[in-house]
Amino acid sequence: MSDLRNSVAEDHVEPALQRLRPGSDVRRRGSGMVFVALFAIGVAACGAGAPSPDSSPTPRRQASSFDEYATAFCAAWAALFTAVGNPDTAEGSVLSQALDDAVAAENRPEAERLAAEIIAGLESGRRHAKVAGAWPPAAPAMTEFDREFVAFEAMIAAKAASATVTPDPVDPQAAFEQAGGVKSYLAMFDAMRAIASARPAGAQQCPNLPVGP
Repeated sequence: MSDLRNSVAEDHVEPALQRLRPGSDVRRRGSGMVFVALFAIGVAACGAGAPSPDSSPTPRRQASSFDEYATAFCAAWAALFTAVGNPDTAEGSVLSQALDDAVAAENRPEAERLAAEIIAGLESGRRHAKVAGAWPPAAPAMTEFDREFVAFEAMIAAKAASATVTPDPVDPQAAFEQAGGVKSYLAMFDAMRAIASARPAGAQQCPNLPVGP
C-alpha cells in the first residue's frame, strides 16, 4: 500500500471532518463525503487486477489465505462504495444522494426506505469484512473496518431521522463520530501495517476501486 498510510494522523483527520459540519457545502453533497474526508487521506492504489469481489450478499467461506482475504476485502469496499459513495471520485453513491434528496424534501417514508437499503448494503460489507478478518494477519484491521461500517450505519440512521423536524435531532456527523468512526479509521490503518509483512509481492488493487488489500 501507499506510504500515505504511514503518515496518517489524527491532526490530518480532524480538519477534514470540520469541513463536514452541518450547513457546509461539502457535507450537503452526500453522506459518502464523510467517507471521503476520512479515507482519501490514507487509501491509495496498490496495482491492478486483484481478485474480483464476490457479488453475493453472504460470503461463502472464511478467508484462510491472502488471496481469499483480498477477495473479501475488495467485496467489503465495493459494498461500502455502493452504499455511501466512492472516495476516489469524492461523490456520494446513487443511494446516498437519493437519501439526501429525500431528507431535503422532508419525505421521511422515502428517507427511511433508502436508509434501510443503504444499511442493508453496509451489513453486506460487514459480512465480507468478517470473512477477510478470518485470515489472521488481517484480523485487527478488519475488526476496525467492521466498526467503520457500524459508524456509517449510525450516520445513515440519523440522516433518515432528520427528514422531519424533531426535537433535538441527532446530527449525522455527530452520530458517526460518537459511534467511533474516526477512532476506528485511525486504528484500521495502524493495523493495516501488520499486513505488509504477510502481503505477497505484486499484490494488486481491487478491480474498479481505488483501494487494494
